[in-house]
Amino acid sequence: MIQEARRLAAATVSVVVSGEWAHGRGNRQTMATIHDVAARAGVSPKTVSRVLNDHESVSAKTRDRVRAAMQDLDYQPSAVARSLRSQASSSVGVLMGDPSGGYHTRVHHALLLGCLETGRHLTVDLFDGPVPGWQDRIRAFVTDGGIREMILLPPECDFGPLKALMREMEVRCVLISPTSPDPYFPAIGMDDRAAAREIVEHLFALGHTRIGHISGHPDHAASTHRRNGFFEAYAAHGLPKPGPELIADGEFTFKTGVEAAKALLDIDEPPTAIFAANDDMAAATCMEAQRRGLRIPDDISVVGFDDAPIAGVIWPTLTTIRQPLEQMALRALQTFNAWNANEGAVKSTAPFLAQHSLVTRESTGPARTGPPPPQPKS
Repeated sequence: MIQEARRLAAATVSVVVSGEWAHGRGNRQTMATIHDVAARAGVSPKTVSRVLNDHESVSAKTRDRVRAAMQDLDYQPSAVARSLRSQASSSVGVLMGDPSGGYHTRVHHALLLGCLETGRHLTVDLFDGPVPGWQDRIRAFVTDGGIREMILLPPECDFGPLKALMREMEVRCVLISPTSPDPYFPAIGMDDRAAAREIVEHLFALGHTRIGHISGHPDHAASTHRRNGFFEAYAAHGLPKPGPELIADGEFTFKTGVEAAKALLDIDEPPTAIFAANDDMAAATCMEAQRRGLRIPDDISVVGFDDAPIAGVIWPTLTTIRQPLEQMALRALQTFNAWNANEGAVKSTAPFLAQHSLVTRESTGPARTGPPPPQPKS
């Protein structure tokens, strides 16, 4: 975590907190907000934002009315907001639901690297989902941060009301790994189904046919794609679809991975291999298997997905799919440049699919022969 913090500090990052401090709540003196200005001037917050950014679409009469309201209310945009507005074209926003998760940490780092290469700045805020007042928080984040471009990660990239709000505020968005293409915003992703099939093909080649699967969060499209790829591999070989006892639900977290691994290892005929939909859950599976005295990969093989840092440091090291997050992040940032040059062409293009790769390490090996070794039940 310390190394990650140093990397974040080394890159050019602007963090805008659009919460209570920014609006002077609590013990601080209440200050006027962009919504107060909009109400006084009889316009929308979007129009106030356009005036602040000197947007040419605002008439002189409306501009004067908004500026008069600002003066009447003594509205003072923060120094941070003014600084960011002066370079709005280089500031890219991103919302993160769980910045402590392995996937979001890697995406964040990949975006920072991409920003360094493209001369942009990353502005980050937390997004807790559709909780009361979320629209006002996002409006404040976009307006106070001078955000004109946004990258939406899963599952936010599939949240229709958020995307509608971005269109209303005229914020250009690039979606990372959405469930399906969006007619308004370009998308960057990878073929999760093909990657999952490649994992199962690898296990088939090692003699495994009884394979368990730990799925990801039900709100993430990747969970469905990876599970479907798992089933498609069986169909391609003419093998029966794995029964429901071989499918366990997870939520992309270590804790849910432990519980899912317990469920799979407790069945009367446990699998000889387990494919977890991300590396955190695969690492949890390794821990639970070893707690029971199982040897990896002699007694059971384990495969993850993402090639998160944990995959290379646990023992045994984890076979996994490497997501090309650096390529995806850079492509997303470059898309904004192309969008500025030709808006219609960008929105009409098919999603860009980055190329994944299978990383074979120590957690997979030939399927065991004979009955499974005795083990304690959970």
